[in-house]
Amino acid sequence: MIIAKYFVEFVIYSFLGWIYECTYCSIKSKHWSNRGFLYGPVCPIYGVGAISCSIIFGNFNLTLEGETPIWEIFVICAFGSAILEYATSYILEKRFNAMWWDYSNTPFNINGRICLPATMGFGIAGIIVVKFILPVAESVKGQMQPVFAEILALFFMGVLAADTALTVQSLIDLTQKLDNFEVGFNNKIEENIKAIHEMPGEIREKYASFTSKLTERQKYALYSIKKYTSQSRSFSAASIKNYLESIGSKIKKNLPERHEKQSEDSE
Repeated sequence: MIIAKYFVEFVIYSFLGWIYECTYCSIKSKHWSNRGFLYGPVCPIYGVGAISCSIIFGNFNLTLEGETPIWEIFVICAFGSAILEYATSYILEKRFNAMWWDYSNTPFNINGRICLPATMGFGIAGIIVVKFILPVAESVKGQMQPVFAEILALFFMGVLAADTALTVQSLIDLTQKLDNFEVGFNNKIEENIKAIHEMPGEIREKYASFTSKLTERQKYALYSIKKYTSQSRSFSAASIKNYLESIGSKIKKNLPERHEKQSEDSE
């Protein structure tokens, strides 16, 4: 029963994290930007972080007085988020040879996986979560009926499991498609990425044929992935994204379109 409530809480925090990521990146890029590894509207890394805070600060007294000071909450959350973010980035890169975020151009970064500004931001966010959000969440969780929590947890678990399986399979298939595409266009791709709207009809047909075989999940992944570890694969992915934008393709999800602004401009 406790596990079921924690899992429901994990999904809710993952959804709130997804909203934060999309909002922040959309404001920064000045157009709708959908975020996350999974196709569904969740960022599990936020759920893991928030649940960790709930367990640590809700079940353990970290000082003799029984109340953890703000500075200590900041340090614990910042340090914990750095470990979580670095580990997640490392695992995803090793599994899919791709990076979903890259801090290489941000000051005080470590291998582009974590950086000081983001870590400090997560530390501040941790204070907000612990001091304001967790007390409300604990109150709501305490009033949740065990049967309802278990049913909701099983539902969320099924949806997340299906989303994860489909996402992983789509990413593997997308990588194979990009590799095959790059092999066939290695000698022509550089000039095409610079001026896709002017490319010869034969090459345009090849792009059209390739993109027509991509699923919505794979198109979503193209925009979600910051870069591939393989330079040639990243180059191929960039050219495909440019082509999709040149024809006004819209990457759809459960909520608003991802590249709505670019699509309207191209129309």
